Amino acid sequence: MMNKIVENDGFTVLEVMIAVIILTLSLLLLLNMSMVALDGNDWSNRATMSTQLLQEKLEELRTAADFLNTGIDTVDNIQRSWTVTNTANHLRRVDITASWRNRRGDLLSNNMTAYIRTDSI
Repeated sequence: MMNKIVENDGFTVLEVMIAVIILTLSLLLLLNMSMVALDGNDWSNRATMSTQLLQEKLEELRTAADFLNTGIDTVDNIQRSWTVTNTANHLRRVDITASWRNRRGDLLSNNMTAYIRTDSI
């Protein structure tokens, strides 16, 4: 009597299903990571742009001979508001805020305070 050894060269259905489930979960986690990365890139881009807009407004107020003490404007869906107050002789305080909404609709802001020396009160 001869025993015949049977070799299993293929995968069972259970092994294939487990492999598919692991692959699906891995792809879902990668998708979630890419969405978090996109949100982070959007925030970083808007924060950088708002900082540049704050600096531009500060330079505009610094060099303008005649300017409004308060104001609001919008550039690239970023709203800037500013207030200029006299704090002492030849010194003005400038408060500037930039606000925008992210992809989820949350209101985010960036602000700057500076003092400008002037020749007149």
